Amino acid sequence: MGTTAHRLEKGLQAATTVFLFLYVIVQPASIAVTHIFYACAAVTWLARLLIVRGRGLHRGPLDLAILIYLVVCALAASQAPMLALSLEGMRKVALVCVVLLFAQNVTSLTRARQLVTVLTLSALVTVAWSLWLYSAGVGLKVISSAGAWQAAGLAPGDIIMSADGRGIAEPRQFLARLGAKRDAEPLQLRVVPLNSIEVMKNERPVTVPSDAWERATNAGELGLVLEKARPVRAFGFYSHYVTYSMVMALLASLMFGLWLGSGRPFSISGVFFAGAFLAFLLVLGMTLTRAAWVALVLACTVQLWFHFRRTAVRLLLPVGLGLAVLLASAAMYRWRGLGMIDLNDPGLDYRILMWTDGVRLIREHPWFGVGMNAVRDAWWQFDLQAYRKYPLRSHFHSTPIQIAVESGIPALLAWSFLMLAYGKMLVQLVARARGERDRWAYGFALGVLGGTAGFLASSLVHYDFGDSVVIFLFWFLAGTALAVRHHLEHKEMP
Repeated sequence: MGTTAHRLEKGLQAATTVFLFLYVIVQPASIAVTHIFYACAAVTWLARLLIVRGRGLHRGPLDLAILIYLVVCALAASQAPMLALSLEGMRKVALVCVVLLFAQNVTSLTRARQLVTVLTLSALVTVAWSLWLYSAGVGLKVISSAGAWQAAGLAPGDIIMSADGRGIAEPRQFLARLGAKRDAEPLQLRVVPLNSIEVMKNERPVTVPSDAWERATNAGELGLVLEKARPVRAFGFYSHYVTYSMVMALLASLMFGLWLGSGRPFSISGVFFAGAFLAFLLVLGMTLTRAAWVALVLACTVQLWFHFRRTAVRLLLPVGLGLAVLLASAAMYRWRGLGMIDLNDPGLDYRILMWTDGVRLIREHPWFGVGMNAVRDAWWQFDLQAYRKYPLRSHFHSTPIQIAVESGIPALLAWSFLMLAYGKMLVQLVARARGERDRWAYGFALGVLGGTAGFLASSLVHYDFGDSVVIFLFWFLAGTALAVRHHLEHKEMP
């Protein structure tokens, strides 16, 4: 290779590494920016491969499974009645290539450790932000409204997020904004319902005419009763608490594995892992999301099962799992008024109706499904009971059912094959890393194995694989696990 080509190749390799670090920095905060850095890393990596003609690529145990999954899903998409919608859906399927990007570009165990550390520190920033929102508030809650305020559309339970384009979190700030306005200038508010604080797309404008208020020393004189609004459920920098909960569950599982596998729980690194685990656990609890809670409990149980090989300990694990679920159920009832499984829960009723219709659609379209995104954008064609009973237009709240409905049973089998191959690889990685002097690799393998088990369990009642925010993290962990496996096999110790 010539000098110029060699320099270009090294430059592209360095650029790819930079984009990978930027990827893990922004992943806990922004899905859009994560997409950008993923694309940049992929482009620089592919450009480098063209220069070196593929030199340096290594095979992995998931290559065939990933290829089958992509081909089967692409074939199903090509047969969809609404082709454009299915091709759009292929973008999420193609995110599995994140696995290959990290598997091929995490060049050492040291680099893997660095990426995970940066990811953890970035995620801890979101924890701090979530706690700050609970302290500082996210807006003003309307306790009661009357007169022109009520006529303009302000109702009890609404949250005033901003006034004239500026955030507002204290009643005195609200009064100050009114006092600073000109007499003929209306007040422009952005408002969301109480239970939709986390989803900013539900904001609606409320315009209050200028003659609706007079100068006042408190909001009560205006016909309003206001108080500081805090998030009902933690959501970090994301737009929804369910998304945030699954990210926290995966990261908490990873920290538990690193702490459990460190062999030195009270060392500096051990204390850091334990502290990060507790921080993620705290905010996960604040999301009040049942599936994510159970996912983490299962993740920790799986890790303890593989870490402690004594029969007595393993016999106690199912008991501990049951007690943990009961405790979580009691906490859920305390904070949400619902048990872990509650027949009076509209969310459960919605799921059951969607699952029932999902099975019907699978029977009607077993080979290629109805097409990706078809139910989302042409829902009236499918006569769904949940859509008739509830105003919510959502997905099937189950990854296996969603895949089978949209892409057919062959796609579900291809996905299942990929998940089984991945799970087998992780079990083998745990066994392989157990005897290594570098305890970090063992702890990482434990954490990813447990997190994957919990994530797949959650996917039975959530469409987690349709959430790009979460899947970006899931595939990052898979790709890094493959890289760790490769370096352990080739004894490339840091």
